Amino acid sequence: MDSSPSPEVRKPHPPSLSPRALVIAGWSAFLIAGLIFFGLAWNITARSALVALDGRVANWLHARTGGATLTVLYALTQLHSPPAMITMSMVFAAALARLRQWYWLLTLVAAVAGGMLVNVVLKDSYERLRPHFEDPLLVLSSFSFPSGHAAGATLFYGVLAAFLVSRTYDWRLRAAAVGGAIVMVVLVAFSRMYLGAHYLSDVLAGICSSTVWLMLCLSAGHALVRGRLPLEWLAGAVFITLLIAGAALVPDAWWSGFEDKIEAMNPLAALVAFSAVYAAVLLLLLPAWIFPIAAGAIFGFLWGLVAAELAIAASALAGWLLARYVVRKWVERAARRSKSFKAIDHAVAKEPRKMVALFRMAPVIPCGLKSYFFGLTRVRLDDYMGASLVGVLPDLGVKVYLGAAGRDAVAHGGALDWGLFALGIGALLALTYIVGRKVRAKLAL
Repeated sequence: MDSSPSPEVRKPHPPSLSPRALVIAGWSAFLIAGLIFFGLAWNITARSALVALDGRVANWLHARTGGATLTVLYALTQLHSPPAMITMSMVFAAALARLRQWYWLLTLVAAVAGGMLVNVVLKDSYERLRPHFEDPLLVLSSFSFPSGHAAGATLFYGVLAAFLVSRTYDWRLRAAAVGGAIVMVVLVAFSRMYLGAHYLSDVLAGICSSTVWLMLCLSAGHALVRGRLPLEWLAGAVFITLLIAGAALVPDAWWSGFEDKIEAMNPLAALVAFSAVYAAVLLLLLPAWIFPIAAGAIFGFLWGLVAAELAIAASALAGWLLARYVVRKWVERAARRSKSFKAIDHAVAKEPRKMVALFRMAPVIPCGLKSYFFGLTRVRLDDYMGASLVGVLPDLGVKVYLGAAGRDAVAHGGALDWGLFALGIGALLALTYIVGRKVRAKLAL
C-alpha cells in the first residue's frame, strides 16, 4: 500500500508566487513606482510642462461634469473617504482575525496605516494647492499632492488582492483579484480628477508612493514569515525607509537651495563642494541615490561623472581607514553577526580585485557600508581603491546619465529626450538585476 502523502497533505495551502518571481515582481514595482513618483515630484517642484498639462486635463474634465456619471463618481469617492476606508479596513481585519491570518492582519495594518501616514507627510512637504474653479463641485482646504484617496485605495485593494492571490491555485481567479484591484484604484483616482479634487499628477503620485510602501510591507512580511528576515534587519529596514522618506521631502526645501548655491559657485569649487557633501552622506550611511542623478542634472554627464567618482573615492578611502584603524572593534562586532560579511570576507581573500569590483557594482548593501566592511577584510589599499573606482563606474554612469537626460527632458520636453530618459531607467533596472544576481550567486547570499 502506498503510504506517500496525498497532494493535499503535501500542499496544505495554495502556493503564492515563487520566491524568484516574488522578488522580481516586488522590486520591479518598487523601483518603477518610486522613479515615477520622484519624476512627478521633480516636475511639480520645477513647474515644468506637466503642470500645464494638469491644468488642461482638469479644465477639460470639469467642463464635462454632470448627469449620472457625476452621481456615480461622487458616490464612489465618498465610499473611499477616510472614514469609509477605516471601516472597510476594520471589516477586513476582523475577517483576517477570524481566519487566524495574523501575518496578513499585520500586513494590512502596516500597509494602510503606515501608507496613509506617509501620504500626510508628503502632502505637508510639497504643499500643492488643489485645482481651482469658479463653480467647484468640491471645496477642500487640504493640500493636493499626492492624492490621499488614490493612496488609500492602492493600499487597501493591494493587500486584499495579495491575500486573495495567496489563497487560490486558479490563475484565472488570481488574475481576477489583481485586475479587480487595479480597476477599483483607477476608478477612485478618476473620480477625484472628475470631481476637481485632484490633478492628474496628484493621483498618479498617490498610486506610485503607496505602491512603494505596499511593496515594502508585503516583502518584509513575506521574508519575516519565511524566517529570512531577522528582527534586527527588519528594524534596520524601517530606519532606512524613514531616511528615504526624509529624502523624499528634500526636493522642495533643502535640495532647491543646495542646487542654487552650487550653480552660483565657481565651477571647480562647486564640483568639489558637491563631491564633499555626497561623500559625507555616504559615510553617514544616509540615502545617497539622488546625488549621482543630481550630478548629471547640475554638471552634465561628463563632469557629473567626475564629481560622483570623486565623492566615491573620498568616501571609500575614509571608510576603509576608519574601519581598519579607528572604529575597527565597533564595526567588527556588527559585521561578524552578518552572514553576508562572512561570505564577502571569504571571497575577497581569494580574488580581492575581482570581488571588490563586482561587489561595488551590486546594490546588496549601501555603498558607505561596503567601505566599512572592506576595511575589515585583508584586501590591500591599492587593490581596494582601484577596484572600487572601476566597480562603481557602470552604476554611476547610468545614474548620472539619468540626471542629464532628465534635465534635457524637463527643459525641452521632446519625445527623443523623454525616450532617452526612459532608456536610462531601463538600463538601471537591468544593471541592478543582472549584477545583483551575479553577486548573490558568487557569494551564495
